[in-house]
Amino acid sequence: MESQKPRTLLMPRVLKKFKMSKLMIYFILMTFFFISIMPVLYMVLAALKDSNELNGNPFAIPHSLTLKNIVEAWTVGNMGKYFINSIIVAFPRVIVILILSSLAGYAFGKLKFPGRNALFYFFLLGLMVPIQAMIIPLYYNIQSMGLINTYWAMIIPNFGLSMPFAIFMMRAFFRDLPDELMDSAKIDGCNEFQTFFHVYLPLMVPAITSLFVFEFMWAWNDFLLPLLFVYDDTYRTLPLGLMFFSGEYTANQSLIAAGVSISIVPIIVVYIIFQRKFIEGMTAGSVKG
Repeated sequence: MESQKPRTLLMPRVLKKFKMSKLMIYFILMTFFFISIMPVLYMVLAALKDSNELNGNPFAIPHSLTLKNIVEAWTVGNMGKYFINSIIVAFPRVIVILILSSLAGYAFGKLKFPGRNALFYFFLLGLMVPIQAMIIPLYYNIQSMGLINTYWAMIIPNFGLSMPFAIFMMRAFFRDLPDELMDSAKIDGCNEFQTFFHVYLPLMVPAITSLFVFEFMWAWNDFLLPLLFVYDDTYRTLPLGLMFFSGEYTANQSLIAAGVSISIVPIIVVYIIFQRKFIEGMTAGSVKG
């Protein structure tokens, strides 16, 4: 009984240290959370502030909130048209990349054919070449095809630019799936396409969702290619349209904040919808049974 007394006396101290360390962890996490959220919060408040109030004291809490800037950015700033253009450009790009990278990832991850590794490494070379090194030949190719000032000029080049990362990601996920599934499918009489479509593809939903979120975010925020290939306001996307809210000597901060607030809504919505599958895809293979 006497030997148990020191232990009972130590327990409150241990619990107290444990609670303090836990509180410190929560404090650090909350600090980083507020540091991360502050720019977004400031941008949204700037979009809801009156222009005079924003110019007078940009960091002050607004006395009143108004949707005037958002309405003006959507109508006068032509954000509605830019929004539609971004949808027209982003979704075909994302869908085609998902289809092609899934097929390529299955081929490189599960099928055995001569030169498989060499061809895969050839695709990976695309990750090492910066897009800035391809701008001039890319521009002349698009110009020779007569695609300047078209949606296709912003869609077609990204099929090649985005495929190396997409193939690399999908191959990694396919390689984590057991080969026994393919053997069982062959015994049941499935060909390669049926094995891919009916057996492996349903298991790849988290990976496809993760790639969809990444590609949609990159496609939605793409600025360089629209800047290179589009001069007509009819085809401008949201990131390019925001640039024209700034004049040569002045910039309408309220309209810029309103435009950026509008442009981030689809990305937030897509992430919220696919959040669970996205996290599953990112953590797949991290824990081995």
